[in-house]
Amino acid sequence: MADQQRDTRGDYVDERGVLITAAGRARMRAKLDELDARWTPEEREQRRKALLAQINAA
Repeated sequence: MADQQRDTRGDYVDERGVLITAAGRARMRAKLDELDARWTPEEREQRRKALLAQINAA
């Protein structure tokens, strides 16, 4: 098993020199989708407006 290579298609090194893997991106997308599913579109819009108001007040 040690002689088998990992599939590196879709991997790249970002501008900081950090290796970004396709598997890591897939895991992060799944986590973000899970978090996004917690809110209704109305709640999401309310949160967006609240954040914009906070940014504009700064």
